[in-house]
Amino acid sequence: MVNIIKTPSGTKGKITGELTRQHDAALVALFGKLRTKTDVTTLTIDQPIAIDLCFLQMLWAFLQEVRAEGRALTVSSGLNENDFKLMKLTGFDALLQPQNSPLPHVTH
Repeated sequence: MVNIIKTPSGTKGKITGELTRQHDAALVALFGKLRTKTDVTTLTIDQPIAIDLCFLQMLWAFLQEVRAEGRALTVSSGLNENDFKLMKLTGFDALLQPQNSPLPHVTH
């Protein structure tokens, strides 16, 4: 689930719920909703029930798109220890770095 909140400092998106491959259609819709909000400045992953590589790849692709458009977007998280370990092990912890940091390189 995504909540989009307007604040004086910008628009903030907050993602919660089960962020896994079993819910890929909902995740595609979630990123579609964020994509239409060009003024989103902060995206928070807030205590998800579950998270997997599918979601991390979608998040990576979304950030690539946003950055290619020249938009500024900061990602923060309220991940539990296991979810943060998954991000570190896969190299996706770089998604939580400042805007000017390079994103992980993905090879196929």
